[in-house]
Amino acid sequence: MFEWVIILFLGSGLLYGLQSRRLQRSNISSPMMMALAGALIAVPLGIWHEAPLTPFADRIPFATSFSEMTLAIILFLDAAVLDYRKERPAIRLANRLLLIGLPLTIGVTWAFIIGLHPSVGVLPALILALIVSPTDAALGRPVMENTAVPDPVRQGINIESGLNDGLVLPVFTAVVLLEADLVGESSNNWLTEAAIEISVGAGVGLLAGYVIGQIVNHAVTTNTIIDRFERLLGVLAALFIFFLSEKLGGNGFVAAFAGGLALNISSEQVRETIESFGEAESELLTMLTFFIFGLVVIPAVYQLWTWEMLIFSIVSLAILRPLCVWLCMIGSPYSLAEKLYIGWFGPRGIASVIYLLIMITMIDPRGYESLIAAAVMIVAISLTAHGLSAAPLSNMLVRHLAKND
Repeated sequence: MFEWVIILFLGSGLLYGLQSRRLQRSNISSPMMMALAGALIAVPLGIWHEAPLTPFADRIPFATSFSEMTLAIILFLDAAVLDYRKERPAIRLANRLLLIGLPLTIGVTWAFIIGLHPSVGVLPALILALIVSPTDAALGRPVMENTAVPDPVRQGINIESGLNDGLVLPVFTAVVLLEADLVGESSNNWLTEAAIEISVGAGVGLLAGYVIGQIVNHAVTTNTIIDRFERLLGVLAALFIFFLSEKLGGNGFVAAFAGGLALNISSEQVRETIESFGEAESELLTMLTFFIFGLVVIPAVYQLWTWEMLIFSIVSLAILRPLCVWLCMIGSPYSLAEKLYIGWFGPRGIASVIYLLIMITMIDPRGYESLIAAAVMIVAISLTAHGLSAAPLSNMLVRHLAKND
């Protein structure tokens, strides 16, 4: 069966790619297409008819392995290709979103979950808030591609989504380890374990990223590297740092993010080459992750969905995130329309899916069914709502700004 799943995934990817221009004009993104393909393929495999959480039983290692590599590459590349010198207005906007808006969103979401369903528990509610707070600009790709949208707005959203998953990750790791310790699934003191994982990961990432960056700079200066290999640098470096950190007892995701920040490649041409090729590689792995999301994750929890989860998903996407963005942007030069636009385009995607899969590997999912189901629902709604609305709302913003100039 595994071979057929891979064949059907590749066939779905080819089908989307060959019709991608036409499908994107209809506001159908590749994550939407791949999640739908996975869900449809799950029907003849009988996955939809299994009991809740059963699909996770023997398929979670397969799902998690590819997803972990995806997140490692994305974390590394998002941190590595950021040019602080050329994107200062966007950096200022992203700083507001990351330093004020992100903690505010997590806190408000946490409080809303507890208020909506007090029996969830304080720590599980925080875990859910951390899972659904990082954003994914890939789900609203037309936002990034519409050059008529003001550049600081586009790039600010992109930078925020690129960095917020890396910033949330250490906190998420520590909270999940604390929960595992409280329910007796951790053999060590949670604080010690979290501190070791995060500090070793950060140390390995910073050191390895800096060393790799210096070696690459020297290779470019002495002209010992061929163009073809430049395209592989980002992916190779990301996975090297990730697996090295994991082997040494650190958190590979923290290491990948730290390594990207420390890379510091001086050649703009090499940096752009790494970004363009890395985007293609991460796009493939992202498609695979959302295919797995439709194939395994949604069928595992859809029977657990409730009206309370639907209310939480809608409020989180349409009220809490936009409200927190508006609050963090008080005093900024952006119009109300731009603030609402930025607030809406906080789709929950690849990081939320992978955080969820990581949590399931660290804690027995039994007893956390509601948390898992709520996280899956919000990603499924966001996948559709932000994918369909990205192009129309971008065009509306452009027309509004042109009319008011």
